[in-house]
Amino acid sequence: MLDVMRHHALFPMPPEVTQVILGGGSPIDLDGLRIQSLDEAWTFALNYGYDMSVPTQRARVARIYEDAIDFLEGVVLEGTNLHVPNELRAVGDPLDLLVWASERPRTSSGRWACSILRVMHTLFHVDHNVNLRFLPEIQRQVFSRYDQFLVCENGNWLLRGAYEVPLVAVERKENKDRVSMLLKMLHKPENVAETIYDQIGIRFVAEDRLGVLMAIRFLLDHHVLMPTHIKPSRSRNLMIDLDALAAWTESLPPLFQIQDLTPEARQALSSTLALKSGGVEQNPFSSKDYSAIQFTARTLVRLPGPGGSALEAVQERLRALGHGDLADLAGIPELIQEQEEFTFFFAHEVQVMEQSGFQSSRSGPASHSEYKQRQRDAARRRVLQGILQEESC
Repeated sequence: MLDVMRHHALFPMPPEVTQVILGGGSPIDLDGLRIQSLDEAWTFALNYGYDMSVPTQRARVARIYEDAIDFLEGVVLEGTNLHVPNELRAVGDPLDLLVWASERPRTSSGRWACSILRVMHTLFHVDHNVNLRFLPEIQRQVFSRYDQFLVCENGNWLLRGAYEVPLVAVERKENKDRVSMLLKMLHKPENVAETIYDQIGIRFVAEDRLGVLMAIRFLLDHHVLMPTHIKPSRSRNLMIDLDALAAWTESLPPLFQIQDLTPEARQALSSTLALKSGGVEQNPFSSKDYSAIQFTARTLVRLPGPGGSALEAVQERLRALGHGDLADLAGIPELIQEQEEFTFFFAHEVQVMEQSGFQSSRSGPASHSEYKQRQRDAARRRVLQGILQEESC
């Protein structure tokens, strides 16, 4: 071991230390790796999480490689004159990519190997996000909190509980598809699926800014939203001027009722409450025209223990065979009751918008399609580091 170590100069420190561990950067922004042989590549893959001597694990890596090529060609390179070189499209051993990505000086094949590995790394994180395995049940539990108060009558939505709040529209985001998650992650510094907070979400559209505040108040009054479960760093107010809201609130007469406002007074109040400065924009891909209140709420999700379903299947099988007494003798019913729940907090995104802002989000700079295009452009620049510059020369 000492003989091996003598061949490695400890200084200067490699970029993995200075850029990632000390500098807080993302590993996918490194311009290459430091792997000199297939043996070293095999050890790298093993510690990454894949034993390439196990056929099923090697096959999994091969599938991720193929999916990365498809994503590059179908999404990242769409609209450009670039294509993944043929020698990179039919790699016999994915470990070769690690060696090519370590070539010095950097070659064209090395740059493309880095691009493929950036996408592969992101895909691994998407596909190993444990929440996605339980997403249908998670969605059911999250949305049920809202559904108990949501009513649609004659095509019109409203929140109905101790009082009512009319809505213009309600939309659910039930899951990001794999391509959307890849795009999202490829422009996020963390580049891990656990930091995607809008895998599921719900959007409420109210008539005006006052309606937006009423909808939020309703959700709090009925404990659908718990302030204790709001993630502070994810709250974004691009709509309401808090100073103007405080001033108006202090001026309210005793026993004020929202119904006391005339349509003209309500319209004037909505204009008064409008945020003048545009707020603090935290998402570089959102248009300056995008107007909403957006925050991340967490719900405690409860799932049955993994052993419970297996025990229930055994119990049902024994009963079907006429041996239900054996299930009772084995204490299977008691074992089922003793299974611990699998519990965790799951974050979901809540957006509340007023009608004109909602209509703006359907077209123009604030539209979702424009937002996605900005994401795609950012992902392209990040994935094709060293390739785009070369192409433009």
